[in-house]
Amino acid sequence: MRRSAQLLTVALIAGLVFLNLYAHYRAARALDDLETMEGFTGEVMVAIDDTVGALDNPEKFLDGFKGNIWSMRFAGFDISDPLAGVELFVASKTFHLPMFLSILFPLFIALVLGRVFCSWICPGYLLFEIGGKLRGLIRFAELPSPEVRFSHWNKYIFLGVGLLIATVVSRPIFALIYPPAVISRLIHAWIFSTALTGTLLMVGAVLAFEVLVSPRWFCRSLCPGGALLGLVGAFRPLRVKLDADKCTACGLCVPVCQEGLDPVVASTGIECDNCGECIRSCPEEALGFALSCRKGATSAKGKVGSSSLVALIVSASLGLVALDAMVPANAYSHHILGLPHYSYKENYPQVPTLEYPATTGPYDVLLTSYPGKPKPGEAANLSFYIKDRNTGEPYAEALQVRVLQTYTFGRNRELVEVTDLIPFDQVHKTTVSFDMEGEYIVEISMEVEGRTEVIPFLMVVGDPSSGWAVLGATGFGLALFIVVVRAVKIKRERRAATRTPPLQDGEA
Repeated sequence: MRRSAQLLTVALIAGLVFLNLYAHYRAARALDDLETMEGFTGEVMVAIDDTVGALDNPEKFLDGFKGNIWSMRFAGFDISDPLAGVELFVASKTFHLPMFLSILFPLFIALVLGRVFCSWICPGYLLFEIGGKLRGLIRFAELPSPEVRFSHWNKYIFLGVGLLIATVVSRPIFALIYPPAVISRLIHAWIFSTALTGTLLMVGAVLAFEVLVSPRWFCRSLCPGGALLGLVGAFRPLRVKLDADKCTACGLCVPVCQEGLDPVVASTGIECDNCGECIRSCPEEALGFALSCRKGATSAKGKVGSSSLVALIVSASLGLVALDAMVPANAYSHHILGLPHYSYKENYPQVPTLEYPATTGPYDVLLTSYPGKPKPGEAANLSFYIKDRNTGEPYAEALQVRVLQTYTFGRNRELVEVTDLIPFDQVHKTTVSFDMEGEYIVEISMEVEGRTEVIPFLMVVGDPSSGWAVLGATGFGLALFIVVVRAVKIKRERRAATRTPPLQDGEA
């Protein structure tokens, strides 16, 4: 059931993004362009158009489904992560009623069921669980697999420090590192064919650290959302309860605990996220969900009394009151309810594009490509926005454009010969059909202060594999082969060393 809930959450995020993509095409009056889309995304867009387009009021339906797991509108109801709401309150130092209403339902769930968002819904939790499974491959390869432990209380300190920073600089920061928000952006980037290389590297680094150094490090020791939900759910009525009469102290529940706890003594505490893994692993059925009014919370090593927790909540409340008394400040980041606005120049519906900026002399040059990442055989609309940064005047002269396909080895291929472009409505536009996957250079020539300047823009079509990627894949395969051979050799030597030698003549 938990796996199904996690997978449905990922499907929900992807479904909302697909609806958002379709809504942009519809708002930009570019539905005819859906016919040129290919692959899985094109099929989904056509399917949505066949279904949603037949409704009496498609725009109203689309307006009711927006956003991602960080903040969404589902069937017309706004739902936000409590961490998003708390951070907005402290960053802006104002009470925003719609945001407060949007976090009430998640807060109620946490009050009753505890941190079930972490173990049953969070896409980051699912990713890091997969990372935990990869540790088995490390052990199979006979490589060192340390399990460095960090204090569970680190995430509460990180939550407090992060909220303090947001208060001082009036800028939300948790959305940049919080796994539900980060993975939602990665799914958005994949569907919209935009780039989030830095974010992908960050997620990969965290996953590698968990696989190689400290299992479930982020969830146990750093996640600010988990810390907030842990505090909210400290007195939850639904807990994992032990039947002492059935427990045989076999210890099978300890290694499966995702939070690194001993469920026999810590399952009722603040760190337990009610994932149910300990219940599933207990052969005696000594563990199970039950309603309990136990007070207090359990830390990584001991218990935190209810008086300490009340003091913490009172202190936090007084801090929020003090913040309300301060001068309100603008939070220098808009709250994402619909789509992130990267790749868009203005906050109004546009056809999704990818931007390539450049400068030459006094001119700012911007190439936009729609689609942002064209596929082979798909026509791409290229627009050049050129203006004088000092006067704001657009570039009104003709320019020349040509398109080259580049190769790691060998000469470039000229796909489009030099062509003159006359500005139309102060924009230079052209259409190019890329016939195969690869890296291309869109090259423009323009007169700048009495001389001809050539500006190259690198574009990627499809998903090509460069020579370096081939070399990297070959190197990785060779290293993997060596590791497997080494592991097999060690296992054979271990078996040979433990095998009982045959008795010799005369030995009893």
